[in-house]
Amino acid sequence: MHTHTNDVALSEIERGSADTAHPGCKEDELKDHLSMFASAFECHTPINLQLTEIDLTQPKTKTSDPLDLDYIGNQSSTSLDATLVNASIIIHEDEPSEATEGTQPKQLLYGMRLAMAIISLDMLMFISALDTSIVATVYVPIGNQLDRVDRAEWIVTSYLITLTAFQPLYGKASDVLGRVEVIIFSIIVFLIGSILCAVSQSMTMLIISRAVQGIGGAGLTSLALVVIADIMNEQQRGKYVGIFSGTYGVASAIAPIIGGAIVQRSKWQIIFWINIPFCLISLVLIVVLLRIPRPSGTIKEKLPRIDFAGSGLCLAGVTVLLLSLSWGGRDYEWSSAQVICTLVLGLALLAVFVVYEWKVAKDPIVPMYLFKVRNVAVACVASMFFGFAINGAVIFIPQWALIIKNASIITAGAYLTPYCVGMIISSVVCGFLANRFGRCREIIIVGAGLLLFGNSLLLLLGSDESLGKIIGFMLLGGLGLGACIQTISLIGQASVGGKDMATSTTAFIFFRSLGLVLAVSVLSNVTQNVLRGKVEKLTAAFPSHAMQIMRMTKDQQLLYSSNFPNDLIQTFIRSYSNAMQTAFIVLSAFTGVFFLATLGFKNVELKTFLKKTIDG
Repeated sequence: MHTHTNDVALSEIERGSADTAHPGCKEDELKDHLSMFASAFECHTPINLQLTEIDLTQPKTKTSDPLDLDYIGNQSSTSLDATLVNASIIIHEDEPSEATEGTQPKQLLYGMRLAMAIISLDMLMFISALDTSIVATVYVPIGNQLDRVDRAEWIVTSYLITLTAFQPLYGKASDVLGRVEVIIFSIIVFLIGSILCAVSQSMTMLIISRAVQGIGGAGLTSLALVVIADIMNEQQRGKYVGIFSGTYGVASAIAPIIGGAIVQRSKWQIIFWINIPFCLISLVLIVVLLRIPRPSGTIKEKLPRIDFAGSGLCLAGVTVLLLSLSWGGRDYEWSSAQVICTLVLGLALLAVFVVYEWKVAKDPIVPMYLFKVRNVAVACVASMFFGFAINGAVIFIPQWALIIKNASIITAGAYLTPYCVGMIISSVVCGFLANRFGRCREIIIVGAGLLLFGNSLLLLLGSDESLGKIIGFMLLGGLGLGACIQTISLIGQASVGGKDMATSTTAFIFFRSLGLVLAVSVLSNVTQNVLRGKVEKLTAAFPSHAMQIMRMTKDQQLLYSSNFPNDLIQTFIRSYSNAMQTAFIVLSAFTGVFFLATLGFKNVELKTFLKKTIDG
């Protein structure tokens, strides 16, 4: 009996398809056919079924790439075959299975509007990379100009702390309040933070302003990737994510050179003023062009859905924990009460956060069931060690060039160019490979291997290393970086249902940002601790320069700006080189853990249909 009912329903659908050749076909009639089919299907599967919105305006012939020129001008098609592709059945489950929850909602953007929307999102990626890379290269000279070089690392650290702490909140907020609204908020906050940085007259004000900037910066990259997932199916997403990664690489390549030129030849405040036009252009394009359905409901109905208690626990726990890791060995001894108390408090708050999200929260910002999905758990672990692996090179290679090679700020920044060139080439190529073959596990593993090889070769860097070797080492690491930087998020997104896509994406970026902060803290401490032991011997050998030598542990550029004996200079260079080699050993070890973590990924076929990511 069930089989007969299904056959009747299917014959009705086929007859309806034939009727569409005549203009008399009505949308209500089509809905009746689909309802009959759903009823017949429901006899076999007693679960909650729901038809998605029926779209009569989709392109008739293609489903491959909405930026294809064949799409433009073909948006008036009302054929039933196109409609049936987009009218699908959603199976609602309590927990997501791995890459099984998929629907084909209507394509949100087409043609030129889609192209311009992607450009606006790509600009967010460019702004984020440009700002991060410029400041990471020139924070020491900025500290010198503000007469607080001992606090200069906090220019980087304060930004990374808020950038990390606010990541989980952006994903849930965009699900509840709407993607466009939350992106606009993040751009405005980043804009305000940039202005505050540019007008800062003291180190304290600059550090606070960078923290404000980090709150906005948390939404730039993560929400750009979330929106791409909204408007592209998984296989197309690989191509555009590759382009985004290439943009990130271009910004990272030019940023150190731009930053060095500004600091050497003008005022450092310009570094932050250049963010303003990019933010304004991106803001206008997003407001005008980005059309994504809003979640249904009023603000009064939506706000209770945001887990404010969980968000507060997460923000407090992450901030206090990262504060302790940043203080330890730099501002206070690791055994000091300040470091121990903040470390214990941060871990306790995060433990309470996990229990609250797991047992209490009705609509958690980080659903604990996501970590039951193998690729999500692996992506989170891999992302943290990946963040550590890439930031170690970005922060320390320019410092190595400044001290060991006596390079100018511009030249020191240029040492990162082969790293970024490798990243650009690899990210674009790997993005298109993911689009072509519909899988990316192998890409990630090969990329992780290249990154491990490149970072391990940094151990060979000495004071007399040739430029050709340095370029080769950095190029290898950059190729590995480009292969992994977005594909980790891509395989994680493909492993969850559409409704969990935004939350999982921001979780991956949260763990990557956590790795970025850990790299600055751990590697700086390793370098300083090794250097401190060497400096004690150096001051004993050159007692007349003891005070200046101690200052050099905080500002190594004093080495070439003071009248030191050549023996002292060469001894300090060897000591600093040994300290950095120890840091590179730690960097290689963390990169090795990242490589091992990527072996845990399970291959997931990238789908050619869209997953429904927004309720509304």
